[in-house]
Amino acid sequence: GTINAGSSPLKIRITSLVEDSAVSRLVRLIEESASNSSPTEQLVDSFAKSYTPIVIVIAIIMCTVPWLISPEAGRQWTLNGLIIVVIACPCALTISTPVTYAAGLAATAQR
Repeated sequence: GTINAGSSPLKIRITSLVEDSAVSRLVRLIEESASNSSPTEQLVDSFAKSYTPIVIVIAIIMCTVPWLISPEAGRQWTLNGLIIVVIACPCALTISTPVTYAAGLAATAQR
């Protein structure tokens, strides 16, 4: 912004409304895309809702039950359980779908 340091008032004439700006149109497009999820996004969300708890339960079992056998087995299987959580995490799949659509919208808005 600027500061009027002079004694005369600023006279400003607007030529268009804020709703007609490119930023406003881009925000509107993003809001519309966020409210309308695609079939792919719905599939990924439904998959993650059932897949994630199953992976967590398996990892908990892998990290706890082997300790009943021996400390060495417990250490090895705890490491394996943590590796399973990291590898099987659906975060990349869940995040990549909306990011792809947002990137497509941004590219379209630039044209």
